[in-house]
Amino acid sequence: MTVQKQLEELAERLFISRDSPIRSALELLKDGAVLRVRAPGGCAAGEKRDGDVFLVDPESSMPLFEINFTHTGDLEVFNDVGNAEEFGELFLSMVRDERLRLDMLLPFIELWTMGVGLFLQEIGILSAPSSYAELIRPLQLRDIAFTEILDVKYLQGLVDELAQITGVRLWVLDMNSMPVVVSVTGGEHCKLIIDSLEGVMRCYDSAIGGLAELKETMRAKVRICHAGFICFDAPLILGGEMVGMISGDASLMEPADPEKYRKLAEELDVDPEPLLASLQQVRSVNIEEVEFLLSVVNAIAQVVTEMSFKQYLLSAQVDENAVLTRELWRKNVELKALFQSIVEIQEREKAAVARDLHDDTGQSLTSALVNLELAQGEEDTPEAVRRLIESASSSISSVLKRLHDLSASLHPPVLDDLGLTEALRNLVRRVNADHPVEFSFLASGEEGELPGEVKINLYRIVQESLANIIKHSDAREAMVYFSRDGRGVELVVSDDGRGFEDPGSNDGAVHLGLLNMRERAEQIDGTFNIIPAGRGVTINVHLPP
Repeated sequence: MTVQKQLEELAERLFISRDSPIRSALELLKDGAVLRVRAPGGCAAGEKRDGDVFLVDPESSMPLFEINFTHTGDLEVFNDVGNAEEFGELFLSMVRDERLRLDMLLPFIELWTMGVGLFLQEIGILSAPSSYAELIRPLQLRDIAFTEILDVKYLQGLVDELAQITGVRLWVLDMNSMPVVVSVTGGEHCKLIIDSLEGVMRCYDSAIGGLAELKETMRAKVRICHAGFICFDAPLILGGEMVGMISGDASLMEPADPEKYRKLAEELDVDPEPLLASLQQVRSVNIEEVEFLLSVVNAIAQVVTEMSFKQYLLSAQVDENAVLTRELWRKNVELKALFQSIVEIQEREKAAVARDLHDDTGQSLTSALVNLELAQGEEDTPEAVRRLIESASSSISSVLKRLHDLSASLHPPVLDDLGLTEALRNLVRRVNADHPVEFSFLASGEEGELPGEVKINLYRIVQESLANIIKHSDAREAMVYFSRDGRGVELVVSDDGRGFEDPGSNDGAVHLGLLNMRERAEQIDGTFNIIPAGRGVTINVHLPP
């Protein structure tokens, strides 16, 4: 019998047959899930449709994961297993003996969304201790789906925004330690670790421990994960009951030990070089910084879940409308205060990074450039060396320009030195130099003295607006107008691009850029308006005198 025929029979037995020992695990996968089994000389695949699994062309669609046999002689090893637990035990023993490999072929959160985590739980690869099961059994809200109460789109937008500000990867986990939302940025080292089955198993055990402890204490805490990273967990509490947690990776207390993480990469069967390279980007933190991040995330977790639960009760027509409306208003005020706190953290960190780039990196590169130019001017320098020096000098000059632009983007020094008008003029000038859109800047009146908070928030609104025009508008021309007179401060950003139909519609999407601009305007007691036209969009911010 050919290897291909053996693989098709194995796929039939494991994926298709009603008597499959892993049938209970397959039922946890969502429709559209594709599974593939491979050995030297062939492969076979099954796709779940309408609750059943059917053999399909193994190359026709992207599988969630692939069971990869090292030797064709092992293709009948699962013939005698009777249930999912026996399958999982044999599977793990073969993985440890390097006779079998489970390759997860899609991004982590996509796999978990399709039910791969629950599948691995069912076959015993991811298994919670019995003591943990006892902790979550009394959960009063167990019959209410997590996503019925929490707006997952909003939650995704929130963790993405927080991850960008704090520089850590954030996870929202349900009470089975299954990810519901994962931030798209932060913690590249964590992403590399969970690309392997062993990494997923270790991270799952670590998360289970953190979740179980939160359930007992109901208090946010800092912990050390299996890989030695500092993590923090904050409980999501609805109606007095915990339904999940927000977890974040806050990096290391001291620089990473390369040998330790090279050994970890070998244990996880992942390429050590990308992991070691990612660790170079991990910043060292002190416990006070971690505890502060934890306090911010914990406060946001409490506000979001309380608001969500109140809204859930309102939708269920509970007779507490007046009370809940006042409560939601209060929580909205708290969220705005938290937003302001996060923005202040963000601006402090941007200013610190900008200073480091200018004072340290920029000066070092300038010094190197001066030395190269001196060497190039030496009479006895060979022509070939002179050309190499000229090329290196040109490269360093280019890097210095990009470094200057990056530093100015993070925190423009002209904003502090010459004021908002000149900072905006300089921003438009820099954007004009790098993009095909023709930007113009107009100013009228005397800027006078503006508080630092007002200047930086108006600057960031313009910065965000210009970025949106460049990315999305297909505009040919755009204008920034700033004015201050007896009627107050007026800021206008307008373009002739394609615009959008209704920026105020509530279509369920989270427009983080627009929300961020609106929040910034409201933080400085301003009004924010978006004015669509036949072509283009105008953004207007007004501050009273």
